[in-house]
Amino acid sequence: MREHVGDKEAADVGHPFWTKEGYFDLADLDPTSEDVKSALSSTGLEYEALEELDPEQRAVAIAEALLQYGIGDEGPAGWSGDINIPEKVKWSSGKIAGPEYLADEDDEFVREVLLSDLDIDYESYGPDEKEPTSGLKVTTRGFTVEITEWTDIEAANGEEQPEGEAIVRQYAEVELDDLFDPKGKHRGSYSGDDRNVSLAKLAQMDDEDREEAIVAAAIAYLAYHGGDEEYVDAIGD
Repeated sequence: MREHVGDKEAADVGHPFWTKEGYFDLADLDPTSEDVKSALSSTGLEYEALEELDPEQRAVAIAEALLQYGIGDEGPAGWSGDINIPEKVKWSSGKIAGPEYLADEDDEFVREVLLSDLDIDYESYGPDEKEPTSGLKVTTRGFTVEITEWTDIEAANGEEQPEGEAIVRQYAEVELDDLFDPKGKHRGSYSGDDRNVSLAKLAQMDDEDREEAIVAAAIAYLAYHGGDEEYVDAIGD
C-alpha cells in the first residue's frame, strides 16, 4: 500500500495491504496476445527474458505482469490476517509460510504510519484540583510513553512524614509496544486497562479513546513495575 500511495494516504486508508485477484487460463497467458504484450511492456519485462524461464515460471511472470497492468479485480484489503493468505505460500524469498510472513509489515505500518505522530499530553490532579494530594501526567515522545505520578504520603496514610519527605514522585518510561504487549505482566492490573487492546487496535481508535487506553495502560504499568522515586516539594513538581 505505502509503496503505491504514500504514507499520508495509507494512514487515511488505515491498513497496510490491498490485493488484486486474477484468474487466467493458458490462452490469457499467451506471450503473443496484445494484452500480454502491453502488460510486459508496462512492467519492463522483455520477451527474451521470458524465454529463459521454465513454463511454470513464465506463466507466473506473465500473470503478475497482467495484474500489475490492471487486468483483474480488487481483492480483500486490510491487515495480513485479513487478505486470505493460505497457510502455506511460497514467497519470492523462497520461504514457505502463511500470513505470519507479513506480520512484521503490520507492525511496521502501525509504528511508522498510524502511531508515528502521537501527541498525548494528559494531566490529572485531585481530588481537589486547587489543593491536590495526588497527580498523574502521561505524555508521549515519539514511540516512548513517559509516566509521572505524585502522591502526598501524609494525606494518603494520615501520618506525619519527616521534613522534605511528604510528597513522592514516581517516574517511568516505556515503549508503546511494551506498554501494549498482550503478554505484559502489568496488563489488566488496573481495572481500566483492557489487555485485549493491541497496537493495531490502538491505531484504529479515535484520538479520545486512544488517549484513554494509553493512560489506563500507563497506570497499570506504573502500578505493577513502579518507577524511579524522589521526594519533591509539591504535587506537579
